[in-house]
Amino acid sequence: MAADLQIVEGYRPGAVAAITGHHINYYAREWDFGLPFESKVAIECSTFFQRYDDRLDRAWLVIKNDTIEGSLILDHDKAGEAHDGLHLRWFIMSDRLRGSGSGRVLMKRAVEFADETAGGRVWLTTFRGLGAARQLYEDFGFHLAGEVEGETWGRTVHEQLWIRSRDP
Repeated sequence: MAADLQIVEGYRPGAVAAITGHHINYYAREWDFGLPFESKVAIECSTFFQRYDDRLDRAWLVIKNDTIEGSLILDHDKAGEAHDGLHLRWFIMSDRLRGSGSGRVLMKRAVEFADETAGGRVWLTTFRGLGAARQLYEDFGFHLAGEVEGETWGRTVHEQLWIRSRDP
């Protein structure tokens, strides 16, 4: 990770907008996601920060020149979810930082926090076709637990559930 990058924990002004912006910039360009996806990210990310509890949750932001360039969130809230452990959400780097190693640093912090607070259990949802992300998940002990065709993000994709547990 570059020396001019800073990783901070918790909310910072502009975090919701930056996280939403990075997501829509990438996913609109690469996957043709639009308003349903952008709205989902903005609403859920805003809701997360409004109930953020630094004893149970983590939000890591990568900052360069006072600009939020990346994020990774661990959300303890299980409202409506049937999975055990922390929910890994909004893991993204700006186009400028993609491939810089910053994501690997964030993922390392995330699994360390999960090991300390949730018995190592973490889950996430994504979709088929994100090869670099898949490799990173596998490198940190996640396994593909399920895949279904769905429209959670506003268009049909093969949605995936990834789970990490320290248990054998």
